Amino acid sequence: MSDDIADNNDLSKVKKQKILNFFKQKIKDAENSDVSVINNIIQLFKVLPSAKKYSLELLKAFMMDTKKKRYKNFDELIFYCNYSANPVGRFFIYTTYRLKKIQFDNKKEIFRSSDSLCTALQIINHLQDCKDDFNDYDRVYIPLDYFRRFSLDVNVLKKRKAPIDFIFLKNELISKVEDLLLDTENGLKLIKEWRLRKETFIILNIAKRLCFLLKNNDPLEKKIKLTRIDLIYCFIKGIIYD
Repeated sequence: MSDDIADNNDLSKVKKQKILNFFKQKIKDAENSDVSVINNIIQLFKVLPSAKKYSLELLKAFMMDTKKKRYKNFDELIFYCNYSANPVGRFFIYTTYRLKKIQFDNKKEIFRSSDSLCTALQIINHLQDCKDDFNDYDRVYIPLDYFRRFSLDVNVLKKRKAPIDFIFLKNELISKVEDLLLDTENGLKLIKEWRLRKETFIILNIAKRLCFLLKNNDPLEKKIKLTRIDLIYCFIKGIIYD
């Protein structure tokens, strides 16, 4: 719901921030309102206390979307992903361990790998949607120093077909994503719950496959996404991984 509000072009920046701040205050105070979605989240706090923390972190990312249209460098983008993506993975793992009453050993290593995977997936999504994000919301998540490095302007994102310099830019950013993915396997292997562990490896293979497709296709020319065969391949590879 907060994501939709941040992306709503019919709402002013001030109106978006007012709504998101209202959500933030209700969650912080654990106070019910006439917004059922928020009330449902608050009900989770008794069973899953960290739900409050992760909800507020996500809200921070959506608030950033109402204020920030450009990211100067890779570090700024990583900072955004720390709030827009990483809380999702952490919450999913935390919830599984808590509800199944599993001893949460190796928490630091597991969360570090989860963060790398979630950040990688977020940047992959930014590359998939780079044209739509620019045309629809005037947002550019690709760091501006990448454009400068290849003597490009952000308006290149309006083109129907990417020039060769944008291909080089895109592939350099994907290489950074692949470095993040290299940092995930050891931590994910430490997840005790079998189904959760397998699911994370399926997601890891999806991320790797999307990197391959993005490297070999033009996101300005067409939407890069997985085929059904790709999904089956990623699923089987994730399941058989040991």
